Amino acid sequence: MKNPKKNIQLFDNPLLEKLTRTNSAVVITILALISVTVFVYGAIFHELKLILMFAILLLGILFFTLAEYLIHRFVFHSGDYTNEQEWQFKMHGIHHATPSDKQRLAMPLPLSITLAALFFSIFWLVMGNYAYFFFPGFLLGYSFYLYVHYLIHTRRPPKNVFRFLWQHHNIHHFKNDREAYGVTTPLWDIIFRTMPIEKRSKQT
Repeated sequence: MKNPKKNIQLFDNPLLEKLTRTNSAVVITILALISVTVFVYGAIFHELKLILMFAILLLGILFFTLAEYLIHRFVFHSGDYTNEQEWQFKMHGIHHATPSDKQRLAMPLPLSITLAALFFSIFWLVMGNYAYFFFPGFLLGYSFYLYVHYLIHTRRPPKNVFRFLWQHHNIHHFKNDREAYGVTTPLWDIIFRTMPIEKRSKQT
């Protein structure tokens, strides 16, 4: 891996360049509020037992962790994602090149909301009104991912069990970018055998 840089310009157009930068706290807060709003709307207008609502919510969170892993591994790391001319670089390679750039630790809000609307539409087509509970879980999972990812890149590792997440993600960034794809959980790295070798051996 190349030595990380502090800043890279993605677009010559100043407006496009500005749109690539965002405040992570704003994105996390707005997405979390959308998640809560959709859940409350579903609870008010669609009669389901409370336990079922929260069970579907948890399934949405779990599904997000799988989507996080698959997208990170097979989309963001597809092709030559380190090539500045490729779309993968603009989506993700830029983060590997500038991991300490706070303004690029979250997807810009307009794009985040557009993708959220797309995912809700897909979930609604597949599962109907259950989407009002599954989608909030999925979006909360994404909000939590953004929060954890931001902390990993801007704060020192804590002296508790969560220190593992810092170590896991730093292996992906600075030792082997073909391992440790999970950010919020190593679950899918364990299942799909992309845990770092030294950690994988401890699981067997």
